[in-house]
Amino acid sequence: MEQISITYTSNTGLLMQYGDTKVLFDSLYGKSGHRFSPLPQVLEQEIMEGAGDFSEIDYLVFSHNHADHFSAKYLKAYLQQNTVKGIFLPEDLLQETDLMEFLKAEKIPTMFFSKNPRLNRTIVLGKSFRLRAIPMCHQGEIYQEVPHFCFLVSCGAEQFLLTADVDFTQEDFSAFSQTSVEGVFVNPLFFHSKEGQQVIRETINPKEVFVYHIPFDADDVLSMRKMVKRDCDKWDSCPVTPLWEPMQRECRAVDRG
Repeated sequence: MEQISITYTSNTGLLMQYGDTKVLFDSLYGKSGHRFSPLPQVLEQEIMEGAGDFSEIDYLVFSHNHADHFSAKYLKAYLQQNTVKGIFLPEDLLQETDLMEFLKAEKIPTMFFSKNPRLNRTIVLGKSFRLRAIPMCHQGEIYQEVPHFCFLVSCGAEQFLLTADVDFTQEDFSAFSQTSVEGVFVNPLFFHSKEGQQVIRETINPKEVFVYHIPFDADDVLSMRKMVKRDCDKWDSCPVTPLWEPMQRECRAVDRG
C-alpha cells in the first residue's frame, strides 16, 4: 500500500501528492469578482512563493474560468516565481491573448481541455498517477456555456472523482457506475440535494465522500457550514469528510495496483 496526501486550500482548491508528484488544482485566484472564500493571506503567500508544502509543484490544473477558481493575473505571477512541468486549462482560456503570449514566451508546456470528450486523453502525471478531464456542465442555467471540467484522478489502483461545480441535475453520471471510485469530491449543494445524494449513493457509489467549496467561517454569510454539518450528521452511507479549513490535510492508503 502507498499513500495519497490531499491538502485543501479553498473553494475547490486541492494539493494532491502521490509518490513524488504534486498537482495543484484551482488554487490561483484573487479576492475580487466572486462571493466565495479567498485564500487566506498566509496560505496565498506560501503558494505564490512555492514554500512549505507548495514547493516543487509539478502541475497546475484548473476546472473552469471563474474568479473563485482561476485568475490569469495570479497564474502569471506564480509562474514568474516558480517552475512547473505543465499547466492544464479549459479551452476558453485560449481567448486570453495576454496569457497565451506569456505562456508561449516563457515556453511553459500547456494543454487545453476540450468540451469534446474525444479530444481529452488520459494524462500521465507521474508513476501510477493519471488525470482524465471530463466535460460536464456548470451548475446554474446562466453558466451552461462555460467550459467546465470534472477530473478522474487515478493513483495506483484507486480513483478519485473531483466534480467542482458540476450541474448534478443535468449531467449523466452513469459512466461512473462501472468505475470503482475511492472518493468523490462534491460541493455543498450537490451533497445537500436529495437528487445529488441519490447520484452519490446509487450511481457513483464511492467509498468516501469529500465535501469541498465550503465557505470559511468568516465568509459564511448563508450558514452553509451549518447546512453541511447537518447533512453530514444525517448521511448514512459511506464515510463523509467535510473539507472546510485551509490546509486541512487528509491522507489515505491506496493500493499500488
